[in-house]
Amino acid sequence: MPEMQKILVIRLSSLGDVVLTLPVFQRLRSSFPDAHIAVLVKDAYADVLRGESSINEVLTLGRGESIFAVCSRIRKEKFDTILDLHANIRSRLVCWLSGAKRIVRYQKGALARRLFVGWRLSSDELKRHTLDRYLEALGHLDKKHRVLLTASSKKILLIQTAFLGDAVLTTPLLGAIHQQFPEARLTVLCTPEIADVFTRHPGVSDVIVFDKRGAERSWISRWKLIKRVSAEHFDLAVIPHRSFTSALIAYLAGIPRRVGFSASQGRWLLTDVVPFQWGVHDVDRNLALMNVFGVQNPSGELWLKPDPAAAKRVADRLQSAGARDTVVGINAGSVWATKRWLPEGFAAVADRIIHDLGASVVFVGGDKDSGTMNTILSMMKEKPINWVGQTTLQELVAVIARSQTFLTNDSGPLHIAVASQVPTVAIFGPTTRELGFFPYGPGHQVIERDLACRPCGLHGADKCPLGHFRCMKEISADEVFQAVKGQLKR
Repeated sequence: MPEMQKILVIRLSSLGDVVLTLPVFQRLRSSFPDAHIAVLVKDAYADVLRGESSINEVLTLGRGESIFAVCSRIRKEKFDTILDLHANIRSRLVCWLSGAKRIVRYQKGALARRLFVGWRLSSDELKRHTLDRYLEALGHLDKKHRVLLTASSKKILLIQTAFLGDAVLTTPLLGAIHQQFPEARLTVLCTPEIADVFTRHPGVSDVIVFDKRGAERSWISRWKLIKRVSAEHFDLAVIPHRSFTSALIAYLAGIPRRVGFSASQGRWLLTDVVPFQWGVHDVDRNLALMNVFGVQNPSGELWLKPDPAAAKRVADRLQSAGARDTVVGINAGSVWATKRWLPEGFAAVADRIIHDLGASVVFVGGDKDSGTMNTILSMMKEKPINWVGQTTLQELVAVIARSQTFLTNDSGPLHIAVASQVPTVAIFGPTTRELGFFPYGPGHQVIERDLACRPCGLHGADKCPLGHFRCMKEISADEVFQAVKGQLKR
């Protein structure tokens, strides 16, 4: 039986603050499934919490009721633990007179608030959301007990339906989950475009393909997917993807524990909410989801190995194309137009790699990059190997792994090269290091310009918001060529 039998959460008012406690109760129930969980709230806000399945009992503070009468009722309940999410004089008095063995209180940052309101003195303390403060207090409960509960998880679902780069940057999280739960069956729910990233991962038992951008865009298809996931009876869902749909699928499929980020559009559907941090790499951000299991500093190794059959096909094709021993891969495309360096720049660099360095250049990319590639080809003097739109994902991994250096924009193939331990030269325009998608680890070079307008968005845009596109136009072909040359020498 769990050590804690009865838990009381105190949040007396107001409406918004009471609503924000809902994820706390869901997470409490997930961590302590056999506990009696109660809440003390003002009568005016009690209906917000009635009907929440994670709560066994709603205790109310009536209008005009003596706080000592409330304390007497609470003391008779004999709670083992009180989680004080109000942290005012009344809630402290209730805690003091309750007889509870353990009191955990959230830090509201009252002094920082008063200094800001009275004198406009700002501090980092004010940047934290109230829900994050609640969850931090919850984290002080018995971690050892929570880890024992989660270690019994037999079937785990990871949901990642974003883009190629996001999939590659999820592989360290997969490795950490597999290491923490080696006996569990780990399944990945993903789109068909990125399925090959996960199918050969040693920790993955199965892959569920969800074609959300194609044949399964309708809500009828999504409901069928939810029923399929529900039939698997997963114990735990880990959701690095921050979309509402990802959280909704896990919730409606009845997965009892759902771990995701505070920045998720479906954060209210999660049982365990981890603060989303800007300024750190996406790999480390994803690995932070393991903190709810008591795992500190999990391995951050990217995992991506080319399929042997795909590697052989690539080797044969390179030989037929007359490729030289030294191969430089180039990805000139991106989903976002402002992430693409200038076509004339790529053309000039590719010409010099072939002419001056005696290396072969292989251009790679998707079908949608064909227009950009045709423009580059029209500007070149030398003849590169053009495989844009002509590789499967596994063949893309294989040709990048075969390259001695990889030149790329900020896009998915960049992370494939990093995972394949290929030295990269990455060109960053509208996006910056603080967004978390720079090359992970040492041995890579980023070319960028220090401009006040960067970053201009989370992902890039179809055109420069200011109309000058300086972040890309000010990067010269010679600078990029010298960077590629330097990486080849390494």
